[in-house]
Amino acid sequence: MPKRNNGIINIQNNDDWCFGWSVLGSLHPVKVHPERNPHWLYGGFVEELNMDDIPIPVPVSTPVYKKFEKNNSEISLCVYEWHNQNKCLKFRYVSERRGDEYKQVNLLVITEKDRSHYCIIKDLHKLVYNHSKHKGRKYICRYCLHVYSTEKRFKEHLPKCKGLNEAPQRLKVPGKEDNEKYFYNYKCMQLNPYRIFWDLECLTEKLTPEEKTQLTNTERLQMHKPCEYCYVIVCMDSSLNYEIVSHDLYRGPDALERFVTKIEEELLAIQEDLSAPAKMIMVPGDLKAYKEAKECWICKKPFLKPSSKALQKFEEAKHRLLEVNEWETNMEKDHPEKKEVQKKYKEALSALNRKVKDHDHISGKYHDPAHDACNKKLQIGSFETKVPLICHNYRGYDSHPLMKVFSAYGNGLDKLVECLGEKLEKFPLTVKCFTEKGYSIDKIKLLLRKGVFSYDWTNSWEKFDRISLPPRKDFYSLLSQQNISKMDYEHAQKVWQEFEMKNFGEYYDLYLEIDVLLLADVFMNYTIMCLEDDGLDPSHYVSAPGMFNDSLYKSSGAELKLMTDMDEYLTVENGIRGGMTMVQ
Repeated sequence: MPKRNNGIINIQNNDDWCFGWSVLGSLHPVKVHPERNPHWLYGGFVEELNMDDIPIPVPVSTPVYKKFEKNNSEISLCVYEWHNQNKCLKFRYVSERRGDEYKQVNLLVITEKDRSHYCIIKDLHKLVYNHSKHKGRKYICRYCLHVYSTEKRFKEHLPKCKGLNEAPQRLKVPGKEDNEKYFYNYKCMQLNPYRIFWDLECLTEKLTPEEKTQLTNTERLQMHKPCEYCYVIVCMDSSLNYEIVSHDLYRGPDALERFVTKIEEELLAIQEDLSAPAKMIMVPGDLKAYKEAKECWICKKPFLKPSSKALQKFEEAKHRLLEVNEWETNMEKDHPEKKEVQKKYKEALSALNRKVKDHDHISGKYHDPAHDACNKKLQIGSFETKVPLICHNYRGYDSHPLMKVFSAYGNGLDKLVECLGEKLEKFPLTVKCFTEKGYSIDKIKLLLRKGVFSYDWTNSWEKFDRISLPPRKDFYSLLSQQNISKMDYEHAQKVWQEFEMKNFGEYYDLYLEIDVLLLADVFMNYTIMCLEDDGLDPSHYVSAPGMFNDSLYKSSGAELKLMTDMDEYLTVENGIRGGMTMVQ
């Protein structure tokens, strides 16, 4: 919170009625020491508030705030919280009531774990003063916290403001200096050299009647306990050639702990490999092409001569760096300003935006010329390059370091595999892995589809010792409440026979391994398609919309002007829906 801020009144109460005292203090302001003895200052007004069905102490809850407003029809309540990191207010609740006929009450809530405390916001102006660079009188909208420098614009804004679609959030429009939207995520053009594909399988242990009723709003059926993992690590170079460089499959009670340990070891090995990038390899003709190149292959903008000002700054920074190096040579110790001088030199060098040679740090193959600044955005290095861990049908985390529960009921991978067709060249990782194990192509073709598994039946370690495939009725899914088809069961029987399974544990291992390998093949095919179409690596993104947004701006080269005025935005927003539309 801002120190010495006179915009907040913290009423000194020893009971749990801080919410009520703060509301009364806001409705009946006291000029001298309004924070003292609330019973004496505001006790006579307690009957004004209808606190029926309002829990005491009042929790930070939108339904509770709405109930309070329903009980007290003349009050318009807004509750805010201070955001320490951004040094600004954020919404907890915004009233839908507008107009001077309502009594405005603005409260600040302070939360710590499961406890909360309410204070009066005496002057909203003092809390959000720094939201705008304007130094004069400011007018603040309590429903969206937008700041206006004139009363006229503020009053024009109020009828349009709906509290940002009646949602408790603060909207920030871009400034005039950053009001353009264009493609700038050049780092997403950098091919991730490594990616890890993995999956876990679980035993679906049955719950006791007591365990099933522990959560009243959720029907609990099973406890999922990890029992097996599989992962493959795929390395890819700039020529879009890729291969499996590491592969592990393990089944046991300590599968989860072992999986975490193995992944940590693999990541350290990858970072060690990335710490020593391959030297650049240039073939005849590359140097000539480099000299003749007129534009950067990354941003597609031309190479320009640096300005005289940039050259002067670089020469000054270079001269200063030479002085520091000479001083260290003579004194045989580090110069006190060494880091600052090196930083300025790098900044001056980057400002020149020279033409440099870009190459693949894995294979060493020369790529194309690029601006120095653009090239640095695509560099990879130890502990700088993120290694994506990709899992199909991943559900979520709880409070543990890694996921405690995985949903094994997967839909989607089979459809993705179907998109690749039946061509073996579309599944190089799966084919190579099982060819090396001595299996024929005819047998491998049986694996080029989503496997069939009895999740609910596999609820104990003893099931892995079964020497035959479970009957079709045991493939029934409690989650989807349906069984597998006869065709799927016949496929499972054929896989069992062709691969000469000795027990159900071997079938379980094969199912998990195929799941991971098919995922790797599908994703690598998708990666190649994306890189060839728009030069973006999908492993940099967490969602398809994020990638498609970048793809749109990159492929079109569009530079869109963004709205910098709140009222302009609200006018457009209000006109998007509703009204009569006529088509002739």
